[in-house]
Amino acid sequence: MQTFLLHSQEEDAIKLTEGLAVPSGSQLPTDWKGTAVVNWGAYLQEQTRQDLLTLQPVKAIIRAQQVKKREEILELHGIKTAGSHVLQKQNPYFPFKYKVAVFHLQALAIYEKKESMWVSATGPGTKNSQGAVSTGTGIGRDSSYKEVTYSQATFHMRRAAREAIKAIYALGLDYGIVTIGILSSGHTLVLNADPVPKLNRRLTELFARAIERYDAELTSELARSERAMLGSDPEFLLLSKQGKVVSASRFLEREGPVGCDAIVLSGHRVILPLAELRPQPSVDPRQLARNLHRTMQLAARAIPDESLAWLSGGMPLRGFALGGHIHFSRIWLNAHLLRALDNYLALPLMQIEGATTAQRRPRYGFLGDFRRQSHGGFEYRTLPSWLVSPAVARGVFALAAIIAEHYLSLPRRPLMEPDVQSFYYSGKKESVQEVIQQLWNDLEQLENYAEYADCLDPLKAMIIKRAPWNELADFRKTWKIAAYRSERSYPL
Repeated sequence: MQTFLLHSQEEDAIKLTEGLAVPSGSQLPTDWKGTAVVNWGAYLQEQTRQDLLTLQPVKAIIRAQQVKKREEILELHGIKTAGSHVLQKQNPYFPFKYKVAVFHLQALAIYEKKESMWVSATGPGTKNSQGAVSTGTGIGRDSSYKEVTYSQATFHMRRAAREAIKAIYALGLDYGIVTIGILSSGHTLVLNADPVPKLNRRLTELFARAIERYDAELTSELARSERAMLGSDPEFLLLSKQGKVVSASRFLEREGPVGCDAIVLSGHRVILPLAELRPQPSVDPRQLARNLHRTMQLAARAIPDESLAWLSGGMPLRGFALGGHIHFSRIWLNAHLLRALDNYLALPLMQIEGATTAQRRPRYGFLGDFRRQSHGGFEYRTLPSWLVSPAVARGVFALAAIIAEHYLSLPRRPLMEPDVQSFYYSGKKESVQEVIQQLWNDLEQLENYAEYADCLDPLKAMIIKRAPWNELADFRKTWKIAAYRSERSYPL
């Protein structure tokens, strides 16, 4: 066993340990040889052993229990809360409320409560589906929530589950029970996030099995010898000489190595303005860069109008947010890896972003943004489109590769601090300069940094200079594509 459940003798923790396969106790044994500790309870001391992976840091528990601090952090990440501006009336009406049990990036169970509006002589109130009356933003009696299965999941349930997972991650937590309210307007609000959840028999069983599953997956990951497979699907925009966006769907199909991607407008109208490159994956970041260059050449043949500029970055034009997603497979999706990517990749890359890149956040580019893939891997969706130059793309691929191989040895988590999160979302580069130097020092100590130094050192130099990329520059020029192909090719 690689995992130890550390608790403070609370009743729910004792229930959890009964029948739990992983070892547990109120003190970590001095001779413990495992790798990870799961904290459980409200009265724990912060773990002093820096070599251990920790689920549910004590500092994060304390913050989440402070309503004002919790809501400030959630809204920083673009998550609407009970204190949000969308709540303009004292007694809002929630047709649906959900309690979502979350453990390590997964929703374990969803409980639903439906309410109907009623009016009395004293004013409006709500009546839940079991007939119990409630007012205000309170969640009512837990018995009024009924568990729903995933086969019954509606749009609102799936959305509630996504927001609950996002909220737990944003708060620096790894598990909890999140209460979600759906307003009649359709807005989804986080009403509460409990880091020390009360457990009934069903939840005790679910959390116990989830802890055991985490231990099994961690054990398997520690034994992994193959390198992670990397892929990507960066987006770009086509712009006419008149400054008008030209829809990529004029030239490209939805599928294939070069395709178009959608934007959903207000009213749920879908348009397909974005072009997307989907190079062949590789375990070698240099090969992935070469594959990316080949897809650009395919794109140039599919888009014969050479007068159209190809724009990348984060938001070259208002309303058009671009992403530079990195795909990972043959590796375990876990919170430790996501937080390493946030801190050692997304935060340093912020230093060379263009002036408008931060405008895509937090709706796009929020920390820990991921999507599971049907093939068993996942895509990391936080980054803007890094197509601006071959040097940046090669550096991003190499950085993603060494983080994937050594994330368990990369301990710093400055983005756990709300002020650093604020600097990231607002793009305040100078405020994180010293932190990034420390992060890069950690990277340079990794055993295979030297293997990719030719890719990483140029990116480091750009990061130190904090020279912003130009989001309105046609990136074909740096890649020697199409109208610029007669110039000397870039040495990929």
